Amino acid sequence: MANLVAYVKSRMNMFSTPQGESYKSIILYWLPEIVSIFVLVTLPPTLDDWIVTRLGSISIYGACSMGNNFLHLLLKMAEFVPVAAIAIIGRHNGAKEYEKCGEDLGYAFWTAFIFGLTLFVLMFFGSMGIYHFLGVPEHMVGYGVPFLQIKSFGILLTFTGLGLVGFMRAVKNTRVPMMINIASVGIFVFFDYALVLGAFGFPKLGLIGSAVAMVLQYMVMNIFALVYILTNRDYKKYFTKVFLRFFSIKESLHILSLSWPVMVDKMSVAASYVWLSKMIATMGEQAIASYGIVKNLERFAFTPIVSTAVIITFLVSNRLGAGDPEGASANIKKTFILSLVSLIPAIIFVCVFSHYLVSCFDPKNLITDFASAIVPMITPLLIFDFMQVYLAGALRGAGDFKVVMLTRLLACLFFFVPVSYCMSKLPIASGPLKFTFIYGSFFATTGIISFFYYRRIKSGKWKHLKV
Repeated sequence: MANLVAYVKSRMNMFSTPQGESYKSIILYWLPEIVSIFVLVTLPPTLDDWIVTRLGSISIYGACSMGNNFLHLLLKMAEFVPVAAIAIIGRHNGAKEYEKCGEDLGYAFWTAFIFGLTLFVLMFFGSMGIYHFLGVPEHMVGYGVPFLQIKSFGILLTFTGLGLVGFMRAVKNTRVPMMINIASVGIFVFFDYALVLGAFGFPKLGLIGSAVAMVLQYMVMNIFALVYILTNRDYKKYFTKVFLRFFSIKESLHILSLSWPVMVDKMSVAASYVWLSKMIATMGEQAIASYGIVKNLERFAFTPIVSTAVIITFLVSNRLGAGDPEGASANIKKTFILSLVSLIPAIIFVCVFSHYLVSCFDPKNLITDFASAIVPMITPLLIFDFMQVYLAGALRGAGDFKVVMLTRLLACLFFFVPVSYCMSKLPIASGPLKFTFIYGSFFATTGIISFFYYRRIKSGKWKHLKV
């Protein structure tokens, strides 16, 4: 008995080590990040889905959900330019080479514009092909095509807007980008409600209203960011010449060379969701609409985890930069415990109240029974996704970008795609059970990714990488 007590104490002491940050400090980093991610990442798509479901049509909501899955992939692509731009501009800013920072903004802006314009053209003229590839029933395509065509304008504006906001972050201004993001999200929420449902004297545009609201959101982001950059007196040192004059294929390729690992990494998971929606679409519109609702509840439960994945990156990075690998390890353990403490109650809450939560997105009770039967089977599997997202953040903090990228890419390509395809072909009579098998193949993939990330963490090789 004494040996058992000693063993339990030793396990508990592993998580109460004095090394690394204190739990209080980690929580103080964590809470503001939760608020930011909830307001900027979780709330807009969840509210958008809730508003669209007020139209009372499974077909319209299904077209919206499937289109947004594809858009999510493109939005992940839009993040690659700011990642590289922040690295380049930040280095020149630190060296007080201010004019070069202005030139870098020009190169980043035009790189983002070219990519955004290319995707705009492909998406505008290929929207029908996208829905056909996803296997959406024909009667949904009529709703989805104009929805995607209008949103293609928003994709172009997203690329340029994130590039401009990235410049401000690179010169150590995080407050204004936050305010711009909040303002643009506020614009989206207001016009989404007003235009989809015809409120406040605006015309009722239905699903088209959601697409218009997105265009307005990123239009506001571009205008606010551009005006602030060009009128701020402190920024005049960066712009002895108009930054739009600076365009270089060589510099664009340099940006690509820095950012392609991040782009491939992020797109591996985003593309998996697109493939997953294609597999689920084989089950019909009831499953398609249920997929959108399940993803919303998953996104809600996952918000604290995304936040911890962000903070563990800089907690590990800072400790390694200070020559304290043991402190970095301690931060990984402590933040992991806090993540579990937040995730497990969220999973329990979603499972227990699944019927009520699903009904919030289904006012006519057309799919509530189907979707609420799925949620308790799917939601606990979030543990596997949590593991891979969290450990990926820790490895990024150590500069282990290629391991993160390759593990995700190979697992998604060679395990998830074939396994999910096989699951979609199984002759399972129960719709909710078949849905769970298909969706569960994604979480099985994240479990495999987590295993390799954990092995990498345990090896300790990440502690000695040169960045």
